Amino acid sequence: MSAIPVKLFFSVDPVICMVYSGLMSNWIKDLVEDLPLGGSGNLRMDCPSCGKKNTFSVSEVNGERMWYCFHADCDVRGRTGFRVRKDTPMHPLLLKKEPAQQEPSLSFQVPDTFVSLSRQPEAEAYVRRVNAYEAYRNGLADIRYDFRTNRVVYLIRHDNRVVDAAGRALDKHMKPKWWRYGKSGYPFVCGTERVGVICEDCASACSVAGYLTGIALLGTSLLESHIPTLRTYDRLVVALDKDATKKALDLVRRLQAIRPTSLVILDKDVKDMTHDERKHTFERYLP
Repeated sequence: MSAIPVKLFFSVDPVICMVYSGLMSNWIKDLVEDLPLGGSGNLRMDCPSCGKKNTFSVSEVNGERMWYCFHADCDVRGRTGFRVRKDTPMHPLLLKKEPAQQEPSLSFQVPDTFVSLSRQPEAEAYVRRVNAYEAYRNGLADIRYDFRTNRVVYLIRHDNRVVDAAGRALDKHMKPKWWRYGKSGYPFVCGTERVGVICEDCASACSVAGYLTGIALLGTSLLESHIPTLRTYDRLVVALDKDATKKALDLVRRLQAIRPTSLVILDKDVKDMTHDERKHTFERYLP
């Protein structure tokens, strides 16, 4: 099965307050409070309750620690509440501010090196392999091949015009693997449904377009330029790999302020799932 069983699919309301399935023992809370998380603010370890290897996740956001176990048969999860430490800012004005974000640029000219996907069999094979070809065939995604950089390119639209593009290298040794061609700041969107699924990348966004609308933010941060697009959906679902759990939790916390947002923790990248696995993962959100 590709995703954590249904009992671990949850909505966050308020965002960081994860739905508890039973009261947690005080000793687990005491243990979590004393764990050294290091500079990353994250820790993965064996679960102190069920004993399963490397399934227990602890993260800290603004002085509050959250924990849960990924194992299907373990209901351990909770939070410590706000913890005052020597390095904890005591006034909202002292909290770290995010850097100013650049205004999006909508000036983008599609390069002449972007040609039809069918011109490069390797590019077309990749699009089929990551389950994005159906969205391409049905006109939900404009996917091309950049022969200059040997990349599969996903065109990004805003207000019915191309404003940017994101390319994925076909050569596995090429760095970076993903390349943003423009400076629009807008996400890649694929689909027409009223529920938006925030995925790891453009290919994953295309793979869910047969059920819901796939959205790839194309970066590690939620930008102001993303908000107008995300507001247009009735509901949002954050579906990132388990390795990106901290990022996913932060996204849910911030997105909940604009739309009802749920979190789905996956064992497998959406684009690598079979048709049945994707349908099973997202069936509760289907219209």
